[in-house]
Amino acid sequence: MFLRRCGFFAFWSVLGLFLVRQPENAAHAVEAIFGALAVLADAFSRFVAAF
Repeated sequence: MFLRRCGFFAFWSVLGLFLVRQPENAAHAVEAIFGALAVLADAFSRFVAAF
């Protein structure tokens, strides 16, 4: 449990520092991640609709 909390804190710390130090790159990364999730959701919905 302690390692999970440390990992959680480390993840958000690194993400926050990335956002603060490189906001343009962070914005592009978030846009790419959400774009990929949208494509994945669309593909999954088409797959489910096919059956």
